[in-house]
Amino acid sequence: MIPSRIQAESAQAPELNTPALSGDQLPASKLTRVEVGLGIACLLLLLCLRWFYGSTQPWDSDEPQHLHVVWAWANGLLPYRDVFDNHAPLFQAMSAPLFSLLGERADIVTAMRWAMLPIVAVILLMIDWIGTRLFSARIGFWGMLLAASFPDLYTKFGEYRPDLFWAALWLVGLAILVSGKPDPRRLFAAGIVFGILFSVSMKTTFLLLIIVVAGLAVWILSFSMLGTRPPPAKTIPFLVGCFLASIAGASIVPMLVVAFFAFKKALPQMYYCVIVHNLASGGNPWQVVIHKIWDVRFWLFLPMMVGGLWLAKHDAHPDRGRRRLFFLAVTGFFCPLLFTFWPLVSKQDFLPFYPLLMLTVACALVGLGKWVESKTRLPVYLFPFVIVCWQVASILRAHPPLKQTNQNNVQIIADTLNLTHRGETVLDAKGQTIYRPRPYYYVFEQLTREKVERGELLDDTPTRLIAARTPVVIESHWLTQATGRFVSQNYLSVGAVLVLGKRVASTPVGLVHFQIVIPEKYTIVGRNGQVSGTLDGMEISGPRDLSAGAHDLVLTSPEQSVAVVWSRAIEKGYSPFGQAKKQD
Repeated sequence: MIPSRIQAESAQAPELNTPALSGDQLPASKLTRVEVGLGIACLLLLLCLRWFYGSTQPWDSDEPQHLHVVWAWANGLLPYRDVFDNHAPLFQAMSAPLFSLLGERADIVTAMRWAMLPIVAVILLMIDWIGTRLFSARIGFWGMLLAASFPDLYTKFGEYRPDLFWAALWLVGLAILVSGKPDPRRLFAAGIVFGILFSVSMKTTFLLLIIVVAGLAVWILSFSMLGTRPPPAKTIPFLVGCFLASIAGASIVPMLVVAFFAFKKALPQMYYCVIVHNLASGGNPWQVVIHKIWDVRFWLFLPMMVGGLWLAKHDAHPDRGRRRLFFLAVTGFFCPLLFTFWPLVSKQDFLPFYPLLMLTVACALVGLGKWVESKTRLPVYLFPFVIVCWQVASILRAHPPLKQTNQNNVQIIADTLNLTHRGETVLDAKGQTIYRPRPYYYVFEQLTREKVERGELLDDTPTRLIAARTPVVIESHWLTQATGRFVSQNYLSVGAVLVLGKRVASTPVGLVHFQIVIPEKYTIVGRNGQVSGTLDGMEISGPRDLSAGAHDLVLTSPEQSVAVVWSRAIEKGYSPFGQAKKQD
């Protein structure tokens, strides 16, 4: 990431010799100690901010969803068969040993976020490596700093999600492809990386499409505009060897993953969850594409291809010029192919794209800096440094590092662990309680809710809640209307969660009729504590096992507020009427 060899000169600050942007015939680009020091200072500042953001950056709903799957791996459950997940399995399985080591804790998301730092380091190193290899050490260095401080990237760098590992592998694969001429050995190595990518995310499908389209574009332009042709004698055998090598490399890891789930007799479930469930069948896809045409990112391929052709034509080394053109083609075609071929676009889908974009921005800024330096005495790195400072300021403005935002999320997990035992089910929308099984198989993310609305999936959550006697529910707007209605009728709020129970209205004579749907042990409480009277003709003397059906409550002293509450919550010190001391 930062060059290690610094050549001392007698009357000047030490500098590093690196290749020029558009050809070896131009003066060499150099990194000075001053800009290296400024870059290191920026990285240290971003790392210090990460110390605070690890706990204060708002949780994304995907983070506990992924960690719930990691919990399944760590506890001997098999995703797809025992726990729903619509993602490829490799990253969550790799996370299971560390998750087990950390144990059950309410701040597990924060703890697992720190495990992403090495992956972030790989992303930044790959940006620097690609930039240095294709352009210059200065462009690689400032491209890395621009990516590290880009607000959208910096936010995602602080989340626990497989998309980060996916983006890091993508950059590794791209680094292999742009490091030299394509041959069977290089393509086999790149194929292995892409095989791992497929085992991390099926979104690798459009990444592979980007590589193919960019490669074809470079091949066609090399013939028509750059005037280069491969030796005819070895074209067909060479192309066949390259194709077979890439296919062989890309098949290794996915075949091992498929074999594992086939051995576990869970291959049909895996196929449904990872592929079928993620296919969006509603809406007109062309309407989405037409809408995305107005996104400026859709048209980036035009300036990228023009710039790439200019660099290729003016490069003293034709092979390096083609690799530069390929890199810019990959960057330019990313968004139009993503918008066209991927059904549901989210912020994390741009994780492989923004590092490439920041590297191209660094090319432009360094080029502008060279021109300004030739006219003035301003340093060549002034523009990228100013942009990095502006991006860091934007991060601080958008997310004050000391602002606490996750207390409720942490409290939900803490209350769940306090109120429930291992093996007891908890209903949450996407697995945000992490450590407990869910009574309903599917998670209530966007695709699931759309399929329920279209009648493609049956939402039998109320039936599942009754069958599992689920005692705790996490309130969420992601629940379907039918499930939300059932929850509001049969659960009430205590602490940060909902537990079995309901409020009942007292009459002037103290007679109350109420229905129990889920049989459990309940306690009758009023705002001032337990009430006196009879329940189903028997004196109220503490918790009572109540069967499903109608029940009669006669109060000795009628109260305005009475609740029938799951007894364990009362025993633990929770109250439906406000804060109470909670007992472990």
